[in-house]
Order: sequence, then C-alpha cells, then structure tokens
Amino acid sequence: MSEIEYDELVRKVRQHEETIAQLVEIIAVTNRRLADLDRKQQEQSHTYSFT
Repeated sequence: MSEIEYDELVRKVRQHEETIAQLVEIIAVTNRRLADLDRKQQEQSHTYSFT
C-alpha cells in the first residue's frame, strides 16, 4: 500500500468516525425528545385520571 493510499484510507476512516458521531448525537437528541414527550403524556393522563 502506498503512502497516498494509506493517507486516503485514514481520511475516509476519520470521515466515517465523524459521521457516526453525528448520528449518535442525533439519536441522543431524539431519545431526549421522546422521553420528554412521554413524560408530558404521563403527566397529562395522570391529571385526567383525577378529574
């Protein structure tokens, strides 16, 4: 493997790592939003059960 091929491989791996990190962050934000929505729904259904 030439030095140019190696450098290109390293660049691609770093690019993939960045993409994976971005996807993980998107999943984390989505999970937080879903948890918030679930909590709000639980609070509302709990409130309705007392009325």
